[in-house]
Amino acid sequence: MGTPSPELVRVADKAAMARAAADLLLARIAANSGRIAICLTGGSSPKQLYELLATDAYRDRIPWPRVHWFIGDERFVPPGDPLHNMTMARSAFLDACAPPANIHPIPTDTTDPEDAARAYERELKTFYGAEQLDAARPLFELVLLGIGPDGHVASLFPGFPAADVRDRWVVGVDQAHVAPFVPRVSLTLPVLASCRTVLFEVGGADKRPILTRVLAGEDLPANRARSDHQTILLIDAAASPETSADQSTSGLPQALIIMGVAGSGKSTIGKALGERLGWRFEDGDSFHPPANVAKMSAGHPLTDEDRWPWLRAIAAEIARCRANGEHIIIACSALKKAYRDILLDHHHDVRIVYLEGSRELIGDRMVHRKGHFMPTGLLDSQFATLEPPGACEHPLTVSVDAPVEAIVDGILQQLHVSQDRA
Repeated sequence: MGTPSPELVRVADKAAMARAAADLLLARIAANSGRIAICLTGGSSPKQLYELLATDAYRDRIPWPRVHWFIGDERFVPPGDPLHNMTMARSAFLDACAPPANIHPIPTDTTDPEDAARAYERELKTFYGAEQLDAARPLFELVLLGIGPDGHVASLFPGFPAADVRDRWVVGVDQAHVAPFVPRVSLTLPVLASCRTVLFEVGGADKRPILTRVLAGEDLPANRARSDHQTILLIDAAASPETSADQSTSGLPQALIIMGVAGSGKSTIGKALGERLGWRFEDGDSFHPPANVAKMSAGHPLTDEDRWPWLRAIAAEIARCRANGEHIIIACSALKKAYRDILLDHHHDVRIVYLEGSRELIGDRMVHRKGHFMPTGLLDSQFATLEPPGACEHPLTVSVDAPVEAIVDGILQQLHVSQDRA
């Protein structure tokens, strides 16, 4: 499917940005039960995040013995110098919380930046346990980045050779091209991309001009630093450009997934809701490969192995719509939470609409239904598989024991859409 488009998450201010970043970092740590590597960044933007991680509310939720802390770039100055990135992180939270052996600074006591780069590359490869990166096994769980005023990330400056290096993990940068004008050491773009999540923090009115250029798609290191899995831009109100490409301020989600067992009326409700909102509707069944359709038509239930390609195809269409600012409604059974996790992919602007109904009610509907390839005999299998969405998924739940228009009215009410507007 290629590299997913970045997710834009807007927050009110830098304090809200720090909380959102901390919550995401904790979620990424919780998703991995093994040894974890986090790549930090320097600059002023992450300082509030680092200080927040040292508070009891966050500190007590981090399994410090199995989390290792690296850094994406360093200014070639001695540790303890006010310009030293890892010194800031250590002062804010690492020295008070993390085991010393789990803190991995770039050495700046070497003869020059290139020597430091070679030493840090050896350390990263030793930690990773291989000489070459494997896309299926990311080096980092999360990489934290900022965006420089010229669009640089880490110490990879636009138009300069280090930003194009792909055969090394770490490079020395003899000359910085923005203040402070000191030599640097930086991870390369392929290494920064070797992660589950790239998280940008972009805050303050001074970032609005460069963020406008980044969102316009200009060829900058900030637009080339992308995870193959997930890239998020956390943007506060001061930095957020006011462009036509921005998400609507209406508070509506970008995509709605209408879920429920076969016979609950997903397509009927989805079409009616699309007409009321003026959004495009797609039936998730159209994303099934032919082999799945044939299997269901023959009365055989699908396995999870059958469903993964189908769910990924739907997720890809949602990602495409989000990237283009399009609204979409998709009917998809999404009976298990694991299926919905693929579709939602941590996007707050993708919501689940759960059509809830009893076995007796939906069974009666199936008996009278024609022209659909899901035989009535598979309904018991559907209910056995169903995992109703929990509160953590923030579903919009409506009963199907009502006329179509009343069900759509209930959904719009939960979306806070006035009936006049719809």
